[in-house]
Amino acid sequence: MAETATAAAADKQPEEETKNETVKDVEASEDKEVKKEDTIYDADIPPRIIVGRTHPLSFYVDRARRVFRIEDEVHIQGRGDNIATTCKLVETLKRQKIADITKISTGMNIESYFTAQGDAKWGQPVAIIVFTLKRGEFGKYIADYQQRKVIEVFEKEDATQTGVLAADKVEALDMGTAFKATEEQVAEAKKYLASVDKSVDLPTFIKYASILIHPLLKAKVFKEALNTSFGLDVGGGGAKKDDDDMDDIE
Repeated sequence: MAETATAAAADKQPEEETKNETVKDVEASEDKEVKKEDTIYDADIPPRIIVGRTHPLSFYVDRARRVFRIEDEVHIQGRGDNIATTCKLVETLKRQKIADITKISTGMNIESYFTAQGDAKWGQPVAIIVFTLKRGEFGKYIADYQQRKVIEVFEKEDATQTGVLAADKVEALDMGTAFKATEEQVAEAKKYLASVDKSVDLPTFIKYASILIHPLLKAKVFKEALNTSFGLDVGGGGAKKDDDDMDDIE
């Protein structure tokens, strides 16, 4: 009888171990899911932009601005029919002082392929252009939708319309917490605010906010902060266009 009980316990042990392993796998999977959902940043953007046909010019302008807030140098490439769009993109960045051109390279790209019979062939030559750009005067600062909303925050706090805010009032807004800034960002922002006069004008306020708003911060996180921390409307009615201007990058 004792031998039977021992054998049954031995058979039960592997089952329990398997069950425990399954539970651990499920928990690990759930942790990954939660971690993925909790991330507040978009995926890293490489310092190279290849202009294609699948997105409008505005998409590439926004992408380039975000990259320049991180990188000092960016390469932008266009080929064939996309060269015109590539040139418009570069001209836009240059006109808005986001970037300056340091080098332009042109050439022909010829790609090989295999036929159904397995023979190697060469495709038609396609013109290609590559711009090397360096960060411009305004390359590190927020723009478009983010800038418009930060201006709204400033105007809301400047009830008397003096055009300036007291530095201590700006610090009391606690924008670092609202936009989930890192410790490094908060430290840099405090240092910058300490370097200016006791009064903060709009350009200074935008620069201050640019330090605290991470370049890869998800659009939904930014909009949530505007609504919950500063009471700004970010959706519905006339805000629809603003919503379209800023989307999370997949």
